[in-house]
Amino acid sequence: MKNLKTFLILFFAASSTFIFSCRGNEKIEFNKADLEALDIEFQWAVVNVPYVACRENPSYDSKVVKNLRKNMLEKIVGEKTVKIVDGESEKYEKWLAFEYGWVPASSVNVYLNKMRAENAIKSE
Repeated sequence: MKNLKTFLILFFAASSTFIFSCRGNEKIEFNKADLEALDIEFQWAVVNVPYVACRENPSYDSKVVKNLRKNMLEKIVGEKTVKIVDGESEKYEKWLAFEYGWVPASSVNVYLNKMRAENAIKSE
């Protein structure tokens, strides 16, 4: 009898939790901006130096099209590794493309999605 009573109490508790927690008439709506912040299709960059010149092409000799300041957030749309020749020495440098130009990858921190990049800015 005691086992039956325990079983009935546990059964009622489990079934009432299931019945009262499921409300089929409520709609969950997502904000499009929130979905974009979580999207991993594009990576995001946060400028980590006081100023960086955004250039027309991935080269220090290229025309400056915009200046970016520290903690500015930009969507990365491409990347390229270029050879830098300094006298007799050669080295390779990675450049990142934004919507309007290129910056050296060393001047930014890269994040998987927009939300992580925004949180990095807030934490500084």
